Amino acid sequence: MRLIDQYRRLHALLQGQDEQPGLPALAQGLHCSERNVRILLGKMQQQGWLRWEAARGRGHLSRLSLLQTPQTAAMEHLSGLLEEGELEQAFDSLDHSQRQRLVERLPEFLGLMDGDNTQLRMSLYRAVQSLDPLDVTSRLEAHLVRQIFARLTEFDPVSRQIVPALAHHWECADGGSTWHFWLRPGLIFHDGTPLQREDVRQTLLRLRDTPFYYQPLYKNLQSVELDGGDGRDAGVGAGSRISCKLAQPDYLWPHRLATANASIVPRARKNDFGRMPVGSGPFKLVRNNEYRITLQAFKEYYRERALLDQVDLWMMAPPAGAEPFDLQFGHSDTTMLDTTGKARDVLSQSQAGCTYLVCNSRRPAFAKAEQRLALADWLAPTNLIAAGDVQRRPAAGILSAWKHRVAESRKRYTRLQGKQLTLVAWNTQEMMKLAAAVIARLEKAGASVRLVTLPNAPAGSDWQQHADLMLENEIINADEDFGCYEWFAADNVIRQWMSDECDAVVEQQLTAIQAMPLSTRRMAAYEELGRQLVQQGWIIPILHEHQQIQAAPHVAGLRATPLGFASFSELWIRGQGPGG
Repeated sequence: MRLIDQYRRLHALLQGQDEQPGLPALAQGLHCSERNVRILLGKMQQQGWLRWEAARGRGHLSRLSLLQTPQTAAMEHLSGLLEEGELEQAFDSLDHSQRQRLVERLPEFLGLMDGDNTQLRMSLYRAVQSLDPLDVTSRLEAHLVRQIFARLTEFDPVSRQIVPALAHHWECADGGSTWHFWLRPGLIFHDGTPLQREDVRQTLLRLRDTPFYYQPLYKNLQSVELDGGDGRDAGVGAGSRISCKLAQPDYLWPHRLATANASIVPRARKNDFGRMPVGSGPFKLVRNNEYRITLQAFKEYYRERALLDQVDLWMMAPPAGAEPFDLQFGHSDTTMLDTTGKARDVLSQSQAGCTYLVCNSRRPAFAKAEQRLALADWLAPTNLIAAGDVQRRPAAGILSAWKHRVAESRKRYTRLQGKQLTLVAWNTQEMMKLAAAVIARLEKAGASVRLVTLPNAPAGSDWQQHADLMLENEIINADEDFGCYEWFAADNVIRQWMSDECDAVVEQQLTAIQAMPLSTRRMAAYEELGRQLVQQGWIIPILHEHQQIQAAPHVAGLRATPLGFASFSELWIRGQGPGG
């Protein structure tokens, strides 16, 4: 039995006694020997729960004073475990209210770790779903996958170019229908097994053959060949060459292989790979449970080692008031202070992409473009965004630079009078706030609205045939070129709710775009495609968001990513001495 449970029994035993019992009575009450009672009392005294003076001489009783209630002692015990980093052990035996009480004490225990290790701690606003790259559809999981895995190529946000990663070189042949990649030598996964060309080949075929949200992005792949596929020497470096044969020309192929979904995975994977994946990225996953995720720097990473030793992600909302965590992601209208009263560093950036509304054209109320555009005017961003809101700006297109259609706010709107509508939205704090504003506006037009919330976990599609409207949020990744293509090409609710004729036109335009060698031409084509979708009411842009990252003063190397997070491998901890 745990020491804290023994203390509860001792407290209950003494509460019913008029006089202090001796060791024999305590032994009987605690169901153990007198020797064990002495040991227990000594341990409890070390914890500060009681004061015990052993009897000296025959006929004298020991003096025992309880200093804490079992509830207080339990919280002190759990807090001690938390201070030592034993989060799971601390929380396992608590109910919801007890966990909340312990969370309130987090600021006392979230300082830097003692010793030589550098550790960063942050809270996550929700539980993490599968970390198998194939399952990733949300930005939180995509960010973590990028820390754990590596890919053949990467997008460099400084040069705005696709750059080498696991592949140190690549070449295009056959007018964009064949792509040769040369793998770096000496690559290994986190478990020490070599990363070989066969792992790459099977990863790429898995992207093509396994049903998942972004599978359409890889349907163009016909085959993956090693050394040309004929077994003969294909020249210098051929032993590391991987060739992708495509059905159609595709100058976006190196971009596709830089996405989180295209992370290279080992061909031998355990059944719990989604929970404890093995990658070859800058951090290896060493813990993943309902309370905490722990990432440790991978010393054999093919590039420079991460500057942090460890990153701890706590699955709990931070307590109100002083922010105890080293990093916080999300929206905030004020700059918070750390636990020492110093102002926290804040990075704020406008996210590429926007929050928008989609109308189900298969429902009578929104079958025609004029119906959808009338709704767009009634839901003009100026009617939904509070004046002076520094975190949100009205949107007139998917990207902030695109001005496809400025909604004209209406004073009267009767098309929805008496209609019963179903609005679907993701269950996040920001989306719920916007959904409330949309519902209020629709009800002002005479509609009755039922809100259906979707969890952050991947949801089924049963709701789609019964829904009229959906609020969505799309964050374009750092590579805007491929980010636009990825968004237009995905099997999302826009493509599913638009007419078959329009869907076929979109697919035709995307095929033409991927065959364009120049990025400038592709971006112009994306803008025109976006204009068509907005001006036909398939998409109703509402707002562009600013995302903030708040960091404690001792956190350095902060650089925001378009997904609203910070690259863990670039962060480091400043010294805490007089000059720190």
